[in-house]
Amino acid sequence: MSINNLHSLLNGRWFIHESYGHSLLPSLNNILKGNSLKIEKEDKKPESFVVQLGKSPVVASTFSNSDNNNDYVLVMDLKNPIYKYSQECGPQGTKSKINILERYKTDPYCKGIVLDIDSGGGQVAGTPEFYDYIREYTKPVVAYTDGLMCSAAYYIGSASAYIVANKRADHIGSIGTMIYFIDFTGWYEKEGAKVITEYATKSTEKNRDYEELIKGNPEPYIKNQLDPITEDFINDIKKVRSTVNEEVFTGKTYSAADSITMGLVDEIGTLQTAIDKVFELSKKSSNQNLNTDMSKQLVNVQAVLGLDAPLASTEDNGSYLNAEQLETVENRLVELDASNSALQTELDAALANTEAQEQLTASQGVVTGIEASIDGMLTSAGLDVTGTLTEKATALSAKVAEMGGKDGSNHTNPKVDVNNEAAAANVVGGVDISGAMNN
Repeated sequence: MSINNLHSLLNGRWFIHESYGHSLLPSLNNILKGNSLKIEKEDKKPESFVVQLGKSPVVASTFSNSDNNNDYVLVMDLKNPIYKYSQECGPQGTKSKINILERYKTDPYCKGIVLDIDSGGGQVAGTPEFYDYIREYTKPVVAYTDGLMCSAAYYIGSASAYIVANKRADHIGSIGTMIYFIDFTGWYEKEGAKVITEYATKSTEKNRDYEELIKGNPEPYIKNQLDPITEDFINDIKKVRSTVNEEVFTGKTYSAADSITMGLVDEIGTLQTAIDKVFELSKKSSNQNLNTDMSKQLVNVQAVLGLDAPLASTEDNGSYLNAEQLETVENRLVELDASNSALQTELDAALANTEAQEQLTASQGVVTGIEASIDGMLTSAGLDVTGTLTEKATALSAKVAEMGGKDGSNHTNPKVDVNNEAAAANVVGGVDISGAMNN
């Protein structure tokens, strides 16, 4: 194990089942004594597999879907103590597992994830973050256990959409928080070291809970450190497992059968049950997306039909109009027919008005021509009259009457000089036309 990761084992709080935690102490003791726990690469087991329908599992790191284009499920193991960071001599940390799952998000052939869990828990650090990631994952995630699914392991698995437990599973639950605190003072002194700790004058609260713990007073540490973490743990479980029995929050563990009763798991089954469930949830998710689009269209249809309530529907027949809605639509059609008749009447009237408008325009043209003629006559008569057409016509009539009353209205016989017959011959009607004739 890298010395850089040793601090993650010796520092911090744990979501861990007690017996599982005790089983890790011999390894920790060997590390402190300088004994190597290095594991050869060939002894390491792959932590994720790809399972296609009707085919054998394939190690995820060697799998390529480019040739066959078949749908598959990624099975990721959580079968070791849970750490935030990967251990050189141990399992991948939650950070590394998140990075792996991130790569499968955009693969359309990956239908979802199975978390194959056999772990008694692990560090607090990194566990809530992994929980959040699983809960918000865009593909279906199903958790499965045939061994331990305790504390941090249950915390993570609870974020799945569904939990399957093998009927022979060992322990499920252990919802709670603890600290494995080791006072190394004696060990340091045995090695010849003396530990001296001092704080600045103003640092009165710095590490106070920890110092009280060393002195044998654990209450402040429990109240200020462990209790808030446990409350978050419990609240997160309630968010995703709304039917869980309150009794499970005492930290107790349960068998697979009892876990069903307590609301910790959803079904007794095998790993294949979990894989099949992912395919099922993926199909439902696709149908839900389709139904969402159809629902939006149905809302528009309902608005057009004037319906207050949604269309009735069944899984077999789809959406349809019930008797009440059908009557509403029929009444609406009658209203629309009456409305259309009224609109047609208005349209016919508008067309009629158009013909009248054309006749009026033609009449206005005639009137304009008459008025222009009268204006011309008034000008010829030397009259300057403005006003309406009636006023102009009255003025013209008065002028005609005036001219009719003068002598020019009667026939006049001209006096002709008998001695000047030539001149007489050039006078017609009292008008001398000699000039005209010469022209």
